[in-house]
Amino acid sequence: MPIIRIHGRPEAYETNLTTSILNVLLRNSFPIETICGGRALCGRDLIRIRAGAEHVSPRRDTESRRLTSLAREGEPSGPDMRLACQSYVRGDVEIEVIHLAGRTPTSTDSTD
Repeated sequence: MPIIRIHGRPEAYETNLTTSILNVLLRNSFPIETICGGRALCGRDLIRIRAGAEHVSPRRDTESRRLTSLAREGEPSGPDMRLACQSYVRGDVEIEVIHLAGRTPTSTDSTD
């Protein structure tokens, strides 16, 4: 089974081809933000693919449009950015969760 690893953290979760990254994280009580319930509307479940991008499902139009809108709002952008609710994996990946639930970003936050 594929493994989702969290960059800079000890967490690693088994997944399958039919469960989104968001649902894997939520089922394992990982503190990822989400408001819309996985419908690609809120964009709070923004993630960066750090490794294994070749194992992540391709972007669909809905996700691409939302990511473009988020970039205009000042969120991180680029080919490595995805919405966890729209992303499925078929091999091991390492991700960075941009918005942790219950945490306010600070100026000392880093993306390295």
